[in-house]
Amino acid sequence: MNPPLRLALCAVLLSFSSLWTACGDSRPLPGEPDDTPPTDACQVDQDCPDPGLFFCDTVTSRCQAACKTQEDCTAAKRGQYRLAQCDGNALGCRCDNSRCVVAQCSADAECAAAGQVCRNGRCGAAPEASAVTACRVTPDFVVGREGTLARFSVLAMDAAGRAVVVPSGAAWTALDESVVVEGGGTGVESVFVLSAVTEGARESVRARVGSATCTARVSVLGAVVVPGQLRAVVKDELTGRPLAGAAVVVADAAGAVTATGKTDASGVVTLAAPVEAGSVSVFHEDFGYLTVAHEGAAGPRDLALPLRRNPTDRYGGYQGTFRNMPVSADMHTGLAGLSAPDAVTDVSASLLAGPVREVAFTMGGQAREATLPAGAYVVLPGSTLAVTDVSARGLAGVCGAAPEGSASAEEAMAAGACGTRTAWALGGDVPLNALPLVSGGTVDVGQLLAQTIPLLRTFSSSVVRDVEFRLKETPETDSGAPDFRDQTHFVTVDHDFKEDQRMGLGFQFAVRVPALPSYRGYMDSAAVMGAVRVPGRGVVPLGLGMGVNTNPADHNTDTQVGLPAPGLVSVRMAPAHHGLEGSPYELMITASSSAASRDATAGAASSMLIHRTLQKLPFDPKGATPVMVSGPFLPVPEGARYNYNRVAGGGLEGRQLRFLGAPELPASTVLRAVFTNQAERGWVVLMDAARAGTGVRLPLPPEGFEDRTYYGDTVGSRSPMGMQALAARRTGTSAGAAVNLHGLVEADGVDLEHLGELTVAWSALDYGRPLVTWLEPEEDGQSVSKSSKVKVRVLGFRVGSGPLDEGYVRLTFAGGTGCESAPVNGYVVEGRGEVELQLPETCTGAGVQLNATLVDTAGVELSPPVRSQRTLTIN
Repeated sequence: MNPPLRLALCAVLLSFSSLWTACGDSRPLPGEPDDTPPTDACQVDQDCPDPGLFFCDTVTSRCQAACKTQEDCTAAKRGQYRLAQCDGNALGCRCDNSRCVVAQCSADAECAAAGQVCRNGRCGAAPEASAVTACRVTPDFVVGREGTLARFSVLAMDAAGRAVVVPSGAAWTALDESVVVEGGGTGVESVFVLSAVTEGARESVRARVGSATCTARVSVLGAVVVPGQLRAVVKDELTGRPLAGAAVVVADAAGAVTATGKTDASGVVTLAAPVEAGSVSVFHEDFGYLTVAHEGAAGPRDLALPLRRNPTDRYGGYQGTFRNMPVSADMHTGLAGLSAPDAVTDVSASLLAGPVREVAFTMGGQAREATLPAGAYVVLPGSTLAVTDVSARGLAGVCGAAPEGSASAEEAMAAGACGTRTAWALGGDVPLNALPLVSGGTVDVGQLLAQTIPLLRTFSSSVVRDVEFRLKETPETDSGAPDFRDQTHFVTVDHDFKEDQRMGLGFQFAVRVPALPSYRGYMDSAAVMGAVRVPGRGVVPLGLGMGVNTNPADHNTDTQVGLPAPGLVSVRMAPAHHGLEGSPYELMITASSSAASRDATAGAASSMLIHRTLQKLPFDPKGATPVMVSGPFLPVPEGARYNYNRVAGGGLEGRQLRFLGAPELPASTVLRAVFTNQAERGWVVLMDAARAGTGVRLPLPPEGFEDRTYYGDTVGSRSPMGMQALAARRTGTSAGAAVNLHGLVEADGVDLEHLGELTVAWSALDYGRPLVTWLEPEEDGQSVSKSSKVKVRVLGFRVGSGPLDEGYVRLTFAGGTGCESAPVNGYVVEGRGEVELQLPETCTGAGVQLNATLVDTAGVELSPPVRSQRTLTIN
C-alpha cells in the first residue's frame, strides 16, 4: 500500500543503481534559464562580471547567474545584468537552489491583483467562454433518494478537444421538477436537491459554458421505505449506472441467509429487513463482491451499495512516448501513467505505472539488464539503452463516444468496454554524477529516494486531461494468468516536453509529518505524493517527496539537508496545469514499514494521511513555514483473523472475520477487509471498528457464484487477505464530522462511491496467505544424517504461541524405519521466517517422506491444508 508513484520511481532508479558509479562526468543541470552574461568565459568566480551575481560553472567554464535571495533576481539588484525572463514574468523570479528561475503561480488568487488568472503556471488573461465548443457534466448519471443532495462538476473542451478552464464555470439549470438547483446556479460546481420521484432516469441537469451545453441524467427514488423492509440500490462505482441482476443477500449473526433477491433494471431490490445484527452482501459476476456488517433493527434500511468492476476481466489504456525532451548528454528519464480512481484505498502501482518489463542493453562493452515499469522512459548516453515507448492501463468507467465494437457509449459502459482518465508524466534529465553512489551491491530504497528527490527540480510535468480508451476482454497465457501484452487497441497519447508545454516542478516546500506509527518497530520511511483530484478523472500525481527514519529510528523522519529539524520532508511539485486548474490540491503522506523485507512472517504495512486544505502551493525550500498536516496516523490493523471453514476452529466461528483483541483504533473508524483470488477478483467486507472484536460471519455466495475467499487454484487454498482501517469525514478534511459505516452505506448522498473524497486517513496491513516451503535440503533425493536439522520458510503466518501468533510448523514422516513416531513441532522463527526442525534420532531409511504442515495454536491442521513435502534418504 505504498504510494504507487514512489514504487514506480523506485523501479526506475534502482534499475540503474549499478551504473551510477560508472558514469561520473559532471554536466550542468537541464532546464535552467539562459542566464549567460555577455562575457561568459571563466575559470573562477572572479572572472565573472560580478561575483556577487554570478558564479563560474567549472564544468562548462561559463558564468551563470546566481542568487542567495529572491531580491538577487530583480532588475533593481542586477542592474545591467538583469534577466529578461524574470522581468517579463508577472511574478518575477525565485531563487531556487542558488539560481534565478521564473516564478510559477498555482491558483487564480495569486494573479487576481493584476485582473488575471493562473493558467499553466503563468498569470494571464482568462480564457473566453466562446472558446468552449464541448463540455461534460460529471457525474453524468446519479441515482439518489428524494430529499438528498447531489453535487455536479463540469469539464470544458475547445474545438481541438483540449481542456479549457473558464473561471466563471457554467450556468446550471434544472430541466424538470425532479431536481432543484441550490445557490446561484453558476460556477464550476453546483449542488442540486433531488426533489421529486422519477420513473427511471431523466436528463434533469444541464450546464452551459459559452455556446456548449451538456447534461446529466438523474433517477430519484422515494424517500420512504416500508417498515420491516430493506431497500438496496446497487450501482457501478465508476459510472454511477444501476446494476441489474445483482444478487443481494441478507444474513443473520451466524451467516445464515434470511432473505435474498436480485436487483431490477433500476438497480433496486427490496427485501425483508434484518431484525438482529448480521450482514448485507451483494454478488455480481463482473464486479467485486461487497459485504457490509449490519446492526439489524438499529441499522440503516435504505442502502447505497456501489461495486467496483473486476480489474483484469478487460484491459485497455494508452501508449505513446515523450517528445521534445531537453537536449543534453545526461540520462533522460521519466514515468507516465493514468490517473487513479477516487477510492484511495485501491490506488495500485500496476495500474498507474503498468507491469514491469525486462530490458537488455550494453554499456562500456558489457551486457546488462534492467527491470522497468511499462510507464518508464529512459535514454542512457554511452549505452544502447533507449526505452522510449510508454504505456499505462486504466479501469473501465465512462466515455463520451462509442468505442470500436460498441453500438453506443451506453452499451460500452454497461460492458466495461471504455474509460476516460487523465494521462500524466514526470520527466527530465538526471546528471549521473549527481545521483547517490551505491556500494556493496545493496540499496536502501528509502535512503536512495530521499537523496534523489532534490533532483526532481530538473523534472517537468505533462498532462492530457481527457483520454478516452477502450478495453477488450483479457486473454490468458498458457498458465492461465492474464495476458496484457497485446496493446494494439490502446489509444496513442504522447507527452510533449517542449518549452511551452511542459510544467516544471517549480514549488519546493516542506511538510511537517506527524509522529510515525509503529509496526514491529517504528515505520522507517514517509513518502509525500502531491496531486490534484479532478472530478470524473481522479487523482493526478504532480510531485513527490521522501523522508527516511533510520538515524535515529524514532517517531520522526531524519533531518534532511537544508531543512532545520527532524520530521520535515522536502517536496517538489508542479502546479495544476493544462486543464487541471481549479481542482483541489492534495498531499498524501504515507508512512511505510520495511519489516516484510526482513521477516517473511510480517506483512506489508503502511498508514496514510490526506491533507486537503492547500489553496495554493507554497515556495519554501528552507522549511521556514512548513505545511502542517493534522494527525495522527491510524495504527496498523493487526490481529485480524478469518476462518475459511464452515465449522468453528482457531477461536473463530465458521466463516467468521474478527480481531483477536480489539485493535487500538478510533471508534469512528471503518474496517475494510479485502480478499483477492487468483484472477484478481475481490470480496470486500466492511464493519465498524466498534465491532472488531465481534466481527461478522460471511454468508456462502449464492449458487453459481465462486467463493472468492478461496484462491481458485487446484488445491483450493486460501485467498490473500488485506485489512484496512479508514477514517472518513463529511468535508474530506480533519475538521469535518466523522462518518461511520452506517453513514457511508445509508443512501443519503454521502455514500461509499465518495469514499475517496471523504477519507482523511487510512492504514493497511497485507496478511497475504499462509505458505510453507523447503529451504534445506533444497531438493528431493538428497541424503541427510539422522538427528540433523532441516529448515523450512513460512510466509503469511505468524509462528509462535503468543496472543497474536497463529500456530506452528508440524513435521510428520512416512516410510523409513522408526520414523512414524511423534511428530516434530517447530516454533522458533529466525530471520526471514525460517523455522528449523530436528529429525528424530530413530528415523532412518531411503525414500522417507517429510511433510511440513502449518497447524493452529491448538495443533489442528489448517483447512484448507497448507503443507510442503520433501523426500530424503536419512542415514
